[in-house]
Amino acid sequence: MVGVRKVRTLVVVVVVCTVVVVVRQAGQGVWRGHGRGEEAEVREGRGEAKDPLAGLVVLVREFETFDNDVVETVVSVLRGCGGVCRAAVVSDQVVYPPLALPPRISSIVLTPDLLRPRPSLHQLLAGAAHVLLLPDGARVSSSGQLQDLVAMLEGGDAQVVAVGVGGTPLTCHRYTLQVAAWTLTVAPAPQSEACDAVSGRAALLLHTKDLLALTHPLSRPIPLSIGIQGAARGWKVHVGRGGLLGEGRQLYSTEHLRWKKDGLDEERRVSLYAALGVKKVVSSGGDVHWYGCTRATPRCFPTVVQDTPQYLHLGRWTPPCCLEGLRATARHVFQVLKGCRARWWLEGGSLLGAVRSGDIIPWDYDVDIGIYASDVDRCPALKSARWQTLEDGEGFVWQRAAEGGFFRVHYSTANHLHVDIFPFTPRGGTMTRGGAWNTGHRQDVDFPEHFLRPLAAITFAGVLAAAPNNVRDFLELKFGPGVIETPQYPNPDLQLPHNLTALLHT
Repeated sequence: MVGVRKVRTLVVVVVVCTVVVVVRQAGQGVWRGHGRGEEAEVREGRGEAKDPLAGLVVLVREFETFDNDVVETVVSVLRGCGGVCRAAVVSDQVVYPPLALPPRISSIVLTPDLLRPRPSLHQLLAGAAHVLLLPDGARVSSSGQLQDLVAMLEGGDAQVVAVGVGGTPLTCHRYTLQVAAWTLTVAPAPQSEACDAVSGRAALLLHTKDLLALTHPLSRPIPLSIGIQGAARGWKVHVGRGGLLGEGRQLYSTEHLRWKKDGLDEERRVSLYAALGVKKVVSSGGDVHWYGCTRATPRCFPTVVQDTPQYLHLGRWTPPCCLEGLRATARHVFQVLKGCRARWWLEGGSLLGAVRSGDIIPWDYDVDIGIYASDVDRCPALKSARWQTLEDGEGFVWQRAAEGGFFRVHYSTANHLHVDIFPFTPRGGTMTRGGAWNTGHRQDVDFPEHFLRPLAAITFAGVLAAAPNNVRDFLELKFGPGVIETPQYPNPDLQLPHNLTALLHT
């Protein structure tokens, strides 16, 4: 009997100690499972309402290693949410100098190395209903502040809730994203609470499932990244006008630190545009900013195979920077040919684009010109190009095409966007291909000379260009009936992942 009493006493002591440990851990907010505090689990076990912050993960992503307030920012988060939510600091590389983070704050490094695998965001955010992307230096004053943000997201039809940090208000924007044209147009949306995107020091709250559905969920700058990707998906951003988050110490207080910060921001912006396929940005003031190729760089697409540029396989059209380079090259060639009094005209797809829109076809990759073969020697650049490559005084490169007896004018020595000049010789009233050149294009056919007697004029790439006198008959001879009204890709027999009709309406 004495042995039984001792066993019973031992069991009671163990149970009491276990309860004490659980209570102490609950009071300290130790995380279990997917990061919920045991206090929240105990409340749920008693049938109490679930704390809306139990499913919240706060990520501090926008910060710099050389000047930051990250530690105080995450401490503010832990205090503000009462130990219920989770928090982590996210960086591309291992942070140096190291951050003295509280024990409960995770440090997530996105870039893998030899011994560190790439982290899985799905695992890191498992069990979380909401993610708050918090900029460095923000201060959370209370759990009510965070609960209000969650309530705004759950109670509205927007996919993102944005709230400002400090005294600077957020700016609301309308984004028009033309995916096929690689173009983002930004317009102001004053006094609006339903934006496409915001700029400024913003904290952004999203449903976890929405963040994880993005192709670049944590790319910086965060507001721009979320704005572009959201615009592509038809998202809206609700701007919380009240309840601004507080702000800690002033960051980047010297001119050198601001210069360093601005340089990194621009580098990230360029990288983001490259990753998302944005090469032209039209600002709210109408200014155009280019993020694609230039005269000093190679063009944006490789050698064309089967008349189908690489970008068509991506569901895109000619990058706008390439179209600008083609326009500049075409205008230069027009000027040179006019100056040497050569008889020339727009050919093929370039003439087709001029008739349809007065410009290059949106998916075309060169400009085609016809010329009387007997007029080639009138132009010194063309005459020289028979035997050698020539870079003219404005940096355009003239050469005889490797494919045959025609000429090619490149945008520059680095960028091989080009204009093709095809010589034709009149024989018995028919314009025949001089030198029997053949590019394999459908428009490489002889045609009656009466289309050139007289030559007409047509708008193309912002200037007047010479053209055949009956463009409809001329184009239908080259391409077939109804070609003007029926756009199609250069190789209609090739299966592409995207439909032309759908792209025409993007």
